[in-house]
Amino acid sequence: MRCALGVKAIAAMLMLGIAEFAWAQFSIQEMFEANVITNRMQETMPVRVWRNYKPSDCPVPVLVLLHGSGECGQDNAKHLPAFAPIHRQALIDEDLPPALYLVPQCTQRNAWVRTIAFQADYRVPRYPAPALRTVKEYLDQLVEEGIADPDRLYLMGLSLGGFGVWDAIQRWPNTFAAAVPICAGGSVQDEAIQNAKTTSVWVFHGDKDVNVPVACSQRMVAKLTAAGANPKYTEYKDAGHNVWTRAFKDTALLKWVFRQRRGKKESTSKGFWGQLKAYVTPD
Repeated sequence: MRCALGVKAIAAMLMLGIAEFAWAQFSIQEMFEANVITNRMQETMPVRVWRNYKPSDCPVPVLVLLHGSGECGQDNAKHLPAFAPIHRQALIDEDLPPALYLVPQCTQRNAWVRTIAFQADYRVPRYPAPALRTVKEYLDQLVEEGIADPDRLYLMGLSLGGFGVWDAIQRWPNTFAAAVPICAGGSVQDEAIQNAKTTSVWVFHGDKDVNVPVACSQRMVAKLTAAGANPKYTEYKDAGHNVWTRAFKDTALLKWVFRQRRGKKESTSKGFWGQLKAYVTPD
């Protein structure tokens, strides 16, 4: 028994060593190619692209990662590090499918949303922010070209990017299979909630967030649940704003995202408070 346990431990250490070697050799800066998106108005946006698939895999799922306000700019670089845990898991987790990863970069003047949904009476603006519209146009193009699977389009966003995620799924129903808004909020108006219901959602927030009140996420989850949806909700106890560092290290997150299909929802029988109890992460 002692010998068997020793062999298992050694094997685990070897696998960990291989993973660390892969991570060291293939950094996110190297694997995510610098590129540019050009929209129909000939406006450009920096984007980092990781084509983690073979041409024969197409159409493939697409995961779009939207950064926060601190990473706004045009350098096509400073928005990458926050998503390093996502890249690391995708690099070594054989359970994940081949996929296309996109990390676009907006500016402060042309952010993911026109206005921030801090207040409970917030309404989705009539038109999307140009930056978010550019990302949507690019996804439409990838679908038309047969690269992207229209039933497996995914969105993740942190802080400002999380507001962009909510805006997208409330503006374009029946488009995204899964969305992960972190430390953000959206509209609780009936039409907006009905639109968001068409997307599987996993929401994250810290209960001590002083940048974006946790009520922003709580009311979204409560309204979606009341409307018959089954949002997943993780509220980190005694945590502040940057809980994405914890969320992205949870290997269950990416596995859940890639299981989702447009029009098909994972079912649960829990109400909002049941969800809260089940998904609040203890220290």
